[in-house]
Amino acid sequence: MISFLFKKNIKFSLTKTHKAKSIQHFFKNVFTKSEGKKEGNVVGTLSFKLAKLIDERNIIGIEGKINNKIVAYIFLTKLSFKEDCLVYLLAPVAVDNKMQNKGIGKKIIKFGIRYLKQHKVDILMTYGDPSYYSKIGFKKTKVSIIPAPYKLSQPIGWLINKLSSKKINKFKSKPNCVRPFRNKKLW
Repeated sequence: MISFLFKKNIKFSLTKTHKAKSIQHFFKNVFTKSEGKKEGNVVGTLSFKLAKLIDERNIIGIEGKINNKIVAYIFLTKLSFKEDCLVYLLAPVAVDNKMQNKGIGKKIIKFGIRYLKQHKVDILMTYGDPSYYSKIGFKKTKVSIIPAPYKLSQPIGWLINKLSSKKINKFKSKPNCVRPFRNKKLW
């Protein structure tokens, strides 16, 4: 019953750049608790840089709140290919450690997918755990089919979610990513 109440009371919305510090703090705390201080600092810094550049075109930030407190957050960032295909990257993703395993992560990602479909996005990529993201429609792909911006340390985590009916062929170009992701250590 409590899990149902949590799901029911969540409000999802796009965010603005003036929330960059609170977004950084949220990501740093979540990742420090689950992955350690080093990862917390890396993802916290990345999320701050992304949040400062939110423009709802190249970088989209979506928060999930319960009683005015952030419990989930995702970024959707544009990957620019030469091919005629609108592609975004889902990363990073965070759910408050106390709120995990209640379906909140899936709900916020589905909210983001609906938003992207409304804006005629063809493909959503992510770089993460295939067993988790496969539950939300992502499928494994190869960098030889859809290249990543940089060499991946874990190629098995390169995942695709096709959002439109557009036929997708093998991409020949390598994508440009938004500035905060232009660091090969993140990949």
